[in-house]
Amino acid sequence: LGWTGDAQVFAGTAAYNRNVALFFTKWLHDLASEQTAEFGVPHVIPNILVQQEGAAAWSDAAVIIPWVIYQTYGDKRILEEQYESMKGWVDFIKSRCGSNGLWQTGFQYGDWLALDKEESADFSGATDKHLVANAYYAYSTDIVRKTSRLLNYTEDADKYDELYGEIKKAFNEEYITSTGRILSETQTGCILALYFDLAEEKYRDRILKSLATNIANHKNHLSTGFVGTPYLCHTLTENTLHDLAGILFLREDYPSWLYSVKKGATTIWERWNSILPNGDFDTSGMNSLNHYAYGSIGDWMYRKLAGINQLEPGYKRILIKPQFIKGITSVEATFNSVYGEIKSAWVCQDKWIKIKVEIPANTTAVLYLPEKEEPIELGSGTYKYEYATETNLEKERFTFDSTLKEILDEPLAVQILNQYAPDLMNNPAIQFAYQLSIIEILANAPGDETVQLFKKVIDTLNNRQNEVLTK
Repeated sequence: LGWTGDAQVFAGTAAYNRNVALFFTKWLHDLASEQTAEFGVPHVIPNILVQQEGAAAWSDAAVIIPWVIYQTYGDKRILEEQYESMKGWVDFIKSRCGSNGLWQTGFQYGDWLALDKEESADFSGATDKHLVANAYYAYSTDIVRKTSRLLNYTEDADKYDELYGEIKKAFNEEYITSTGRILSETQTGCILALYFDLAEEKYRDRILKSLATNIANHKNHLSTGFVGTPYLCHTLTENTLHDLAGILFLREDYPSWLYSVKKGATTIWERWNSILPNGDFDTSGMNSLNHYAYGSIGDWMYRKLAGINQLEPGYKRILIKPQFIKGITSVEATFNSVYGEIKSAWVCQDKWIKIKVEIPANTTAVLYLPEKEEPIELGSGTYKYEYATETNLEKERFTFDSTLKEILDEPLAVQILNQYAPDLMNNPAIQFAYQLSIIEILANAPGDETVQLFKKVIDTLNNRQNEVLTK
């Protein structure tokens, strides 16, 4: 089935992997032909299911995918052809809103197949479904207002500018308290408020902290479903928590992207646990082994690890800004833009950084070298850079996932903790925390001083380990 939600969350990754302009142009034409004023946008295209009203994230494919295609290929025709469909979806939502200006009626998928809701019969996750719906309502309205301006529909642009402001205001009043606490302090609830730029600036730090705390409470694991997963690592990277994004990306135990790989998967699963830890097949239903939504992490890999981004639609002007994560010492990526191949490759090993970048003809680029502050302006051509570094990206023995016992088995760690945290070391209750990971301990003993203390211990142990290995 041509599920609209799956297509929407994966479109960015698809556009990096293949030239999907013609495919999505045809598919979006089909979508528009199935769309009605009465029901909105169907959940699958072609629509072979029972007719029902459109739902957030799924039906938003009508707006988001044309925008992705335009940004990728720089061809405004897709926006011109889909403009009425894009407006039609936003107008449909508006017609379903109550007096508070929010969409809180009808069927919603929520954060489909998220892992944060105990009731196994409900696949929609713990994030408030209407929070999800109105986050997407705002996001699609934002895209439509930009599209209207781009196509010189001034009256429409003004109308949707005003509507967007009204939705954001209503969203904050309904879902974020006066002290900045979000109604659904799930990973996805925090992600949508931050990534869609819905939360007021003064509340962003608290919501980001709530996101980090939630991840810590899940022992540094994700719990997101179809809606939160595409934006999880992007949100962390763009809000000072890139290291945490790297930790989630490289996890190998359930739930994680590499869990399925370790279980022998060669395609993306519909569920995080399509094969259970004991090796059995999950028989709870809806268990496709070729269901690409969680493959949306590919967009983050291209944009953040390889650092290939567009500064102008169609990559007429390019941003190359690779970012390192612990556990990966080299990355190489190629994107076939309409102007030609864009390549970004880096190696960080043996105290040396090597960068290679290729920029196609008739384009310009801005390059940010890792660990360097000043951007470099580039024309077309191939460029190489090499310079020294103290950064070590090799996977380390001690991490925040290490148990307290593993840390305290090291005399050097005991020495540091006795010096800086004698009350902790002399507390009889410490024996009950031996099997807890450091991240679990920090979740129950918040405070930057405690975080910095354990970071000092872990860094010291790893530095000593590296010194031993290099001798």
